[in-house]
Amino acid sequence: MSVQPLTRDEARTLLETLARFPRVALAVSGGPDSLALMHLAARWRAERREGPELVVLTVDHGLRAESRAEALMVGRSAKALQLPHAILTWKAPSDLGASVQEKARIARYDLMAAYACAHDIPVLVTAHHLDDQAETFLMRLKRGSGLDGLAAIPEEGRWAGLTVLRPLLDVPKARLVATVEEAGIRYAVDPSNEDVRFERARLRGAMDALAKLGLTPEAIALSARRLRRARAALDVAAQDFLRAHAETSATGYASVELEGLHTAPEEIALRALARLIAVVGGGEEPVRLAKLEALLAALSQEPGRAHTLGRCRIAPREGRLFLFREMRKEGLPEVTLKPGERTLWDNRFRIALGKGSGPITVRALGDEGLRALKEREALPEVPRLAARALPACWRGSRLLGLPVFGGPPFSRHEEGLDCQATFLRGSIHGGSGGLPQPS
Repeated sequence: MSVQPLTRDEARTLLETLARFPRVALAVSGGPDSLALMHLAARWRAERREGPELVVLTVDHGLRAESRAEALMVGRSAKALQLPHAILTWKAPSDLGASVQEKARIARYDLMAAYACAHDIPVLVTAHHLDDQAETFLMRLKRGSGLDGLAAIPEEGRWAGLTVLRPLLDVPKARLVATVEEAGIRYAVDPSNEDVRFERARLRGAMDALAKLGLTPEAIALSARRLRRARAALDVAAQDFLRAHAETSATGYASVELEGLHTAPEEIALRALARLIAVVGGGEEPVRLAKLEALLAALSQEPGRAHTLGRCRIAPREGRLFLFREMRKEGLPEVTLKPGERTLWDNRFRIALGKGSGPITVRALGDEGLRALKEREALPEVPRLAARALPACWRGSRLLGLPVFGGPPFSRHEEGLDCQATFLRGSIHGGSGGLPQPS
């Protein structure tokens, strides 16, 4: 029996979740899956005759000679559908080393999240499908992943404060290919999808053999879906634990009661640690379960020792475990803002510069900034480790202010400076109560 494209009714049901957002970004690479998403979303939007606004984003990773041409092809297809399109270019480091595909994936999401932040777009939609789900499950099974890993790809997630939706997660890839072919849309084929140097490509080559044993993509994806249900229940329990025992600060750090951490069920304690590290470190890739297990064990065996994990400095003090953003040798990001612009800084803070201010540079306060504030007798009531990693406004070597505070005492040091910073993960438990100060 031939594979059928998605019907209008099916697409309408799948995409209706987008209607709750005023603006939506579609991640479109030029492959058949994402082009099908773009085509279906444009048709759905036209049939509704009202919101949301759709924007198409394509990342040119520069890893293949064809990538620019493919990005331009997406632009032509988007234009034909009367959708705005932006190409985001990744300047890959010269020493990519291993895990090229993983590093490129993280860079794509970071670029799209930054664009969404700058253009006030709250949600990104990707074209992950049922076959992706099955492959991800098998890759994680091979690594001995726990429940979270085997739950595979979620229908809704977060990346740097951006909601990420995957409405096609239960749709087989073959139906998406049939959809674009029926619409007469040209698409690109990424040769790396068949390159056996990459784990996902090797799994694709084995799927026919697995299907003969009954391990079809549909059966594997069903297991992942049921595991996601269990994960959701555990996440609620971990959230309740954090509400009772942990606090975050709008200045980008967090703490949790050590006794509560040690007496909680191990699974809940691990989830709480993972959530705190994600909140403070700003990293979107989850910390490996084995590393979390080692950290939890070390906190019991060596109660006074500090640790680093997931871009965080983790230090026990006076019965609490404090987590601060780690300051690395290469430093934290440095970006230039023009009046009226917004940016995503370090995947942790959304920063907006008012139209009445002149151009500024945003970089970490660091030791240089702390010395400047001390000279002005304007040191904030924030632990030094947290203050060093705060975004600060600069012109050259001159510190203008700390936008996370927004007003006195820092704004007085620069007339006309109108810069605001919001900690994207400022609440891990539905509130952002005050944090005790570590001595």
